[in-house]
Amino acid sequence: MKSKKRLVLFVTLSIVQLLIAVFIVVKREEFIYLFPAKEPQVLRDLAYDKDKRLGYTVHVKEDGKLVPYLVLTKNYIDQGNVLLLRKHLVDPPMSFREGWKEGYYGHSIPDAFMHKDFIKRLSKDVQENIPLTELGIKPSAKNAGMGHIEKIKRKLFLLSDIDVGNYKGRVRFEDDRNLLYFKRKGGVKEDRLAYLDGDPTPYSWWLRTAFATDSVVVKVVSYEGKFGGGGVPYPAYVRPAFTFPPEMEVEEKENDGQTMYVLKMDK
Repeated sequence: MKSKKRLVLFVTLSIVQLLIAVFIVVKREEFIYLFPAKEPQVLRDLAYDKDKRLGYTVHVKEDGKLVPYLVLTKNYIDQGNVLLLRKHLVDPPMSFREGWKEGYYGHSIPDAFMHKDFIKRLSKDVQENIPLTELGIKPSAKNAGMGHIEKIKRKLFLLSDIDVGNYKGRVRFEDDRNLLYFKRKGGVKEDRLAYLDGDPTPYSWWLRTAFATDSVVVKVVSYEGKFGGGGVPYPAYVRPAFTFPPEMEVEEKENDGQTMYVLKMDK
């Protein structure tokens, strides 16, 4: 009897040691992929940095039509909410400012467009549940003496260059960090490419980060997926982002023979 107990104990300890060894060999964020994916119940379950096997995409209604959004992180800038980024660019492209004015995000055309026009495309329930996100931006010239970062709160916003993987030689106006999605294999430019729905051609899209050395230039992701700068009167596309409470329920939906996830409140 004692020998049987010793055998059970030996086997148990061996399994534990094996699991520890596997955990050391496998990257920590990939450890969960040793087990089957669980059916997502809430939005946080779909996040890329939660379990990318589930497709990290949720469909949100815009003017009654389901539109794909990438679910990029379960906790954006440590504010407790899930980050959604529109998969496709919004047509038409637009200038960042009218004329050669300062590239201050708080007075930008994309910022006004998203809060005056674009948000109306979303259902009332979604609009009401989008929380304010506190963002760090380069201050305007009149507020430059107040510090290197100005804090603003927005429901919808553009991503920053740090969000999308710029970590070399940057001046940190934002207090956020690289998103894991844009850091795959050290930063894959293809991950930053963005398209119009149904158009295979990539286009440049605005970020919210102003240049440190030129007041009328704002950072963009180019049609090659590289970081660049755009003069504020020149057009580029907008790719709206917003955060959403992580516990919002999601469910599977069949659409044209494809399985997708939708917000339960928005189905």
